[in-house]
Amino acid sequence: MKLLKRISIILSATLLLWGCSESDEPVNETNVTLSLSTNEIKVNGLGDEIPVTVTSSGDWRLAGTYDWAHPSITSGKSGDEVIFKIEPNSLNKIRTATFKFFVGSTVVPLEVECTPMYTVNPLTGQELNIPRTASNIAIKVESNIPDELTIIYSDETCKEWLTFEKQSKLFVGKTTLSFEVTANKTYKSRSAQILLESPFLAEPATLTITQDPVPYFTVSPNTQTLEFDLAENTLSFEIKTNIEYTPSIVNGAEWITEQKITEPQIDEEGLASTTLSYKLLPSTKVRVGSIRIENSVKNAEFTICQIDPNAPKVSISNSTIRDYALEKGWIASVGDAYILTDAGTNATEFITTSSLSNLNGLENFPNLNTISIGTSTSLKKVDITKLHNVTSFTITGNTRKPITEFKFGDNPISSFKMSATYIDQPKITFIGTQLQEIDINLSSPKKDYDTEVIDISQCPSLQILKYNGKYVNTLYLKTGQTVPTVVLGTDDYEIKYK
Repeated sequence: MKLLKRISIILSATLLLWGCSESDEPVNETNVTLSLSTNEIKVNGLGDEIPVTVTSSGDWRLAGTYDWAHPSITSGKSGDEVIFKIEPNSLNKIRTATFKFFVGSTVVPLEVECTPMYTVNPLTGQELNIPRTASNIAIKVESNIPDELTIIYSDETCKEWLTFEKQSKLFVGKTTLSFEVTANKTYKSRSAQILLESPFLAEPATLTITQDPVPYFTVSPNTQTLEFDLAENTLSFEIKTNIEYTPSIVNGAEWITEQKITEPQIDEEGLASTTLSYKLLPSTKVRVGSIRIENSVKNAEFTICQIDPNAPKVSISNSTIRDYALEKGWIASVGDAYILTDAGTNATEFITTSSLSNLNGLENFPNLNTISIGTSTSLKKVDITKLHNVTSFTITGNTRKPITEFKFGDNPISSFKMSATYIDQPKITFIGTQLQEIDINLSSPKKDYDTEVIDISQCPSLQILKYNGKYVNTLYLKTGQTVPTVVLGTDDYEIKYK
């Protein structure tokens, strides 16, 4: 009885529910519609944002989660737009994803594919400079594109001097592009833009190859020494070139001023003309400066002289002394002549290790007080009598010194010392009104080459004479002259008076 009663209750409930359902709208799955504006998204490795419009008979929802593809919404109504943001693909493989749209039990998939981020990277950089000579160049390219690159010239005329020959894969990810280059015989540089194309690239990679021209540089005037009077002046150089140049004031920046370079005017050959100018400030004295124009062809150097037309010219026959004075700025070269500068007038020291055969020319520098020269076997006479302020005179080096005469004149040299292996002269004469001490030290005196006669008769102030030569036999003094200390290498000598 209980079982029958339970069955009866269930049947009654069923009939009641059936009766209620007849008053609602029926859900007929066969009438559900769902479609997408596209069922497939394909983007390159750079990623993108792609819209997809959903058309449906009812509310829809979206399933699928990926860390590189992101829908803007995951549910909505018919007509709504979903923006799929695809991140760049840094992996060296294709990424795929499947999203599913649902309306009830109806499902429509959306396939998303993102190819790798294909790249082409010339290892030389996007710009390559090559020399003007003919050559074959190999450009290494790093790329993950599976196929060969297509080489396109942006300007077909460039093929006249730049010919693509082949591309070779060295190994995975590395390709070499080979080009033949003809010589550039013009004054203009030339450039070719090469496009490296592939269906896998959204944009072609570019490579610019620039070939150097024949270098050219001229400057006018091209005279190495430029002369001006002491008034304010303008110095100008006309320069024609196709290379970079850098001017600088080497000496005299305090009066060679206001460096200016005009805008270049370029001719049909590709040569640029400019004017380089300076303002020379006025002066009351002779002065010398210099300007250098550096460039890759040949540096140009100029000596700039401000000269009093009445300034005295000097003559220096000894080339070593002349070159020394020019280097120190003591004299200025003016054509074939030389002008004494203030630096030369005020010079106090002449010190060189160079060998001199004579001292001709030192008399032009009246304030010299120190002279030091190197040993020379060709120096036979020392004569500085045209100078009057020298306090120290030195000949360096311990070698043979075949000097017959030392003429110090009235220079305030109180002591003269010298070392030598031997003198190699039979007679030595010393002349010096203020000379008080002479000390000559020989390391290897020789009988056949050593001095036998010493003349100190023109040294009225001499107090000490030291000479360790062993073969002196005669000492000349002036009548009435006495020398308190005489130390020779021998006691067997005779004093004679003049």
